[in-house]
Amino acid sequence: MFSRVRPFLRAAEAATEAVGTANKLTLNFMLPHEPVLPLKSKVELVTIPGTSGVFGVMPNHVPTIAQLKPGVVTVQFSADKTEDYFVSGGFAWIRPDSSLDITAGEAVKLADVDVEAVKKGLTQAQQETTSAQSDVDKARAQIHVEVYEALAAALNIPRA
Repeated sequence: MFSRVRPFLRAAEAATEAVGTANKLTLNFMLPHEPVLPLKSKVELVTIPGTSGVFGVMPNHVPTIAQLKPGVVTVQFSADKTEDYFVSGGFAWIRPDSSLDITAGEAVKLADVDVEAVKKGLTQAQQETTSAQSDVDKARAQIHVEVYEALAAALNIPRA
């Protein structure tokens, strides 16, 4: 039984040795077809919308793999420079060497989002859910609604 635990203990020991050695987090924030930010960007903090809740990642964070839900990824480069990105979902890998890899299906800088287009998209998605005939169409429409609702919340658009 303990032979199965040893690899986990070695990983924990390696992570413990890395603690305190990094003062910046190395971030790779990518889409399937291009990086969102330059690879190996040095940042202080990244806030992530995980499926189990929003959480922050700083250097020396415990190694974790997290699924992302639609929401805002906030990247803090320094005390006076922060950028917000809306992601449709994805995954984050936090490594023991103070690096973070984020892969998202889609990501857009929140400041570049058209508020009126979000309102219109949400209305259309809600209409699709009521008019959908098949279970597949209903599920697809519900996913659209959830993404648009998360985007509306990120932009502080009041609920209709």
